[in-house]
Amino acid sequence: MNPVLHRIAQPIAAHEFYDALRAAAPPRFPQARCVSHWQIGLAISGGVDSMALAYLCAQVRRVDPSVRVADAPVGGFTAMVVDHGLRPGSADEAEAVAKAVRALGHRARAWSLRWGEGGMSSVFPTSSLLSSSSPLTSPSSSSSSSSSSSSSSPPTTAMETNARRLRYRCLGIRCAQLRIPSLLLAHHEDDQYETVLLRLLSGYGLHGGIRGLRGMRAAADVPECHGLYGANQSGFVDDQRMSMPYLMLQPSRRERRRIKSALRADIDPAVLAAEMERGAFGLDGPLDGGGTEGTATDWADASSDRAQPPQPLAPLETEDLGLYIYRPLLPFAKNRLVATCEANNVPWFEDPTNHDPALTLRNAVRHLARHYNLPRALQKPAVLCLAARCDATARQQEAEARRLVVTHRMLVRFTANTGTLVVRLPRIQARARLRPPLVDTSLYTAASLRKRRAHLRTVAALVVRQLLQYVTPETHVTPVTQLQTVVDTLFPDLADRDGAPSASGPSKAFSICGVHFIPLAPSATSTSSSTPSSVWYLARAPHVSAERAGGSGVPSLVFAPLTLAVRWNKPAAEWSWSSWCRWRLYDGRFWVRVRTRLPMRVLLQPFALAHSKAFREALAVPVPVPKPEPAPTETGAVSARPTAFTAAAAADASAAFVATLKQHAPGKVRYTLPALYATAPVDWALEGRPYWPETPGDAEGKTATQEDRYRWEKALRLQAQEEQAHRETQTQTQGNAAAPSPPLRLVALPSLGVHLPGIEHWLQWEVRYRKVDTALLERSEAAPFGWV
Repeated sequence: MNPVLHRIAQPIAAHEFYDALRAAAPPRFPQARCVSHWQIGLAISGGVDSMALAYLCAQVRRVDPSVRVADAPVGGFTAMVVDHGLRPGSADEAEAVAKAVRALGHRARAWSLRWGEGGMSSVFPTSSLLSSSSPLTSPSSSSSSSSSSSSSSPPTTAMETNARRLRYRCLGIRCAQLRIPSLLLAHHEDDQYETVLLRLLSGYGLHGGIRGLRGMRAAADVPECHGLYGANQSGFVDDQRMSMPYLMLQPSRRERRRIKSALRADIDPAVLAAEMERGAFGLDGPLDGGGTEGTATDWADASSDRAQPPQPLAPLETEDLGLYIYRPLLPFAKNRLVATCEANNVPWFEDPTNHDPALTLRNAVRHLARHYNLPRALQKPAVLCLAARCDATARQQEAEARRLVVTHRMLVRFTANTGTLVVRLPRIQARARLRPPLVDTSLYTAASLRKRRAHLRTVAALVVRQLLQYVTPETHVTPVTQLQTVVDTLFPDLADRDGAPSASGPSKAFSICGVHFIPLAPSATSTSSSTPSSVWYLARAPHVSAERAGGSGVPSLVFAPLTLAVRWNKPAAEWSWSSWCRWRLYDGRFWVRVRTRLPMRVLLQPFALAHSKAFREALAVPVPVPKPEPAPTETGAVSARPTAFTAAAAADASAAFVATLKQHAPGKVRYTLPALYATAPVDWALEGRPYWPETPGDAEGKTATQEDRYRWEKALRLQAQEEQAHRETQTQTQGNAAAPSPPLRLVALPSLGVHLPGIEHWLQWEVRYRKVDTALLERSEAAPFGWV
C-alpha cells in the first residue's frame, strides 16, 4: 500500500529567516561604515505574524551574534506595542503582549494612542520618552491615560486608514527618540497577496501602469511620517555631530595607516631632496612673498574696488537617513508562521475585528480568498507571480532611467539654497529593432517602433519624476501615468505620431506637481549639431495668493517669542537665549529651527515683494554695534554675514544682495524663498535702544516698577488681540482681499544667509534642505558640492 503524503506547513528555521533578513535589509550606505551595535525596532501587534517575528529575531541572534540589519550590527531588538484604544480591554492586552515579548528576551515598550476629533496631533514631542504630557501618545502603563484612551471615541469614517496613520507616526516618533534607524514589520506572503488583490479590484493597471501592482516592498521609508524630523528622511546631519554616530564616513585608523604607507612608498628620497634644495616648496622662491608680485599693496587695491559681484552662497546641508522599514517575512506564508509559534510554544493574541468581513474591505477580500474558490488568475500563486513580474519590470525601467540621466549628464546645477535645478535634456528617439529574416518589413517595423516608443515614454516619465523630486514641495510625486503630457513637451521626439502633428515653435513654461519648468536658451558649448538638447530651469512654482486660495495658499510657520518670565524685570541686554525649537519642515523642502531673544513672534513665510524695497534699504543703512554679544552658533548652521558698521560696507551689502538675487533667484523664483518676519517693530533692538518704555518714575531718576512694565506688556497684548479680531471681522464681512495684513518686518532670508545688520544678536536660525539624491548629482558630474 502506497503511503499517503500530507502537506503540512513546516516551522521556519533560524537559517531561513537569517537569509530572508539579509536579503530584505541590505546596506543603505555601502561607502560608510558602522562599528557600533544598534537597537533594531520590532513593530509588534500581538498577532501570530508579529509574535513569530519576535521569536525568529531572538533565534537569529543565537545563530549569528554579529548579524547586521542594513548598515549596523544588531545590539538587540526593541519591541514596540501600540494600543489603538478601539476595543475595551485593549490596554491590558497591550501589556500582556509586551510581557510575552520580554519573555523572549527583547525589550518592550507599549503606548496608547489618543484619539480626538481631528485625529492625533502632528506635533513632535520634545519631552522624555515616557512622559505622559506628550500630545501624541502616552505610556500604556499609566492608568489615567489608558482609561481616557479607551473612553474617547475614535473616528467613525476611514477607521482603518486613520489607525494606520496614527500607528506609523507613533512608531516613527518613538524610533527617532530612541535613535533606532531600522524597524522590522511582520507583513507576510498572505498580506502581500491581499494587497495586490485589493489593488486589482481598485483598478490599478488598467492604463498600463504596473507600479501599483508591485505590492509591498521589502525595504522602504517609513510611511505617514511627513514632517517628523528624525523619522522622515532626516537626522543625518545631527547624527554626524554626535560623539557616537550611526555612520562613520571617515576612514578607519587601519585604512589611514595603509594610505600613509602607500603615499610614503611613492616618494623618491632623492627627488624630494633635490626639490627641497631648489625651493620648490616656497623656501627661497616666489611663494615666500619675497618678490614684488602679490604684495599687500595689490591686495589693498583689489579690496578698494567697489564693484560688488554676487556673493558666493554658503551651500545648505542636505538631510538624509531617517527611519527605514523592512519586511523580512514576505517570502513566508501565514501557515508557516502559525506552525513556528505552535512548535515553539509562542503565545499570540487574536483580534476578533480581523475576522469581520463587514468591517473593512481587506477583511472582505481575506474572507473571499479563504472561503471561496476564486478563478485561477486571482488565486494566490498567480497574483504573487504577477506582482513579482511587475516589480522586476519596474526595477528595470527605473535603472534604465538612472542610466539615461547619468549617461547624458542631464543634471547641470542644483542650488539647495533656492531649491532650483538646471537640467539639459537630450533628444531621445525611438528606433525599430532590426527585423528578423522572413518577416514582413513594414508590419514588423511599425509594431517594433510602437513598442519601443511606449517603453521610452515610460522611461522618460521616470526621468521626469527624478527631476521633480529635487524641487517639488509635494509629499507625493505625480505618478508616471499622469506625466505623458509632460513627456510630449520635454521629449517631443517621443510624442505619438499617429495624431495631428504638434505645432513647432519655442517651448513654453508650464507647472506640474508644484514645480515650474522654464525653458532656457542652451549655451553653444553644451550642445552640438549631432546631439541637440534643451535646457530647462526647474524652480518651485509661485505661491497661490491667500485671496485666491481662501487663506491657505501660502506656507507659514510660527515661532514663539521669548517668554515673559525670562524677560521680566530685566533690561533687554540681559535677556538670555531661548532653547532651539524643534526642527520643522517648511514648504515641504526646508528643515528650519530658530532660537530667539525677541519678545514678539517670528513668522517664516515666502519672501514678499512688498517688503523687498524696505529690506534692501535697511541693508544699506549703517548700524552701530549692539551691546550684547551673539551666542556661538552650532557647527553647520547657515552663517550670516558680519554686521555692517560703515556706510561703505552697508552700501556694498545692499548691492551684493541685489546681485545675489539676480543670479541665484531670478524673476519670480525669489518670491518662493523662505523669509523670517518679525510681527512687531525691532528698531529698538537693531539700534541698541531699551525695550521697556520710559515712565514718569524714570524721568525722576527712579526705576519703573514691575507693575508698570506688566501693565505695558498687557496693553500691548490687548492691542494686538483687538487688531487681530478687527482683521478677522473684516475678513468675514469683506473677504480676504479687503482684510489688512498684520504689520510685519522682514529681518532675514535664512537660506541665502542675508539679514538685517544686528539681528543676529537677537535671532538665530539653522536651515537645511530635505533629502535629495546626491549620488545621482555626483554621477552626473553636476556642479561641485553645494551644487551652486
